[in-house]
Amino acid sequence: MAARQRRRTRTGNAPQRVRLGREAPGVVRHGPPVTITCACGCKAKLRFGDTWTCERCGRTWDTGRIPRAEYDDIRRTQLRFRMLPVIVGLLVVVLSAFFTLTGNARSVVLLLPVALLSWFVFLRGPHRRRYYAAIAKRRKWTLRGER
Repeated sequence: MAARQRRRTRTGNAPQRVRLGREAPGVVRHGPPVTITCACGCKAKLRFGDTWTCERCGRTWDTGRIPRAEYDDIRRTQLRFRMLPVIVGLLVVVLSAFFTLTGNARSVVLLLPVALLSWFVFLRGPHRRRYYAAIAKRRKWTLRGER
């Protein structure tokens, strides 16, 4: 029995995926969190459709009042901008496999540093700026808290 199968039978479910950086649970599949700032200064990050009650003043916030079409537009924008790093990574893997199979192992040794350098020095900054600009153009909502 493989180690993965043993782990699944022992715990009864699949092992949890390790989150990277500040990533919240469900961000990739369910969209980015909605940040609520209460008038008293409390902040909360909620999923679309969740409700939250402020601990200080007792106001209730409902993110379900955000129009679904507008939230889906933000989600599509986020997914579109997540695709470029995935495509660049897959391209590097495919080129590495091609060079290895054709007997050009030296090319792989050159490809990996060049790919990392080009991503972190030339592509990542402009990509982030375009992403932040695309998100900033989207509509922001003003929800009212209910007592």
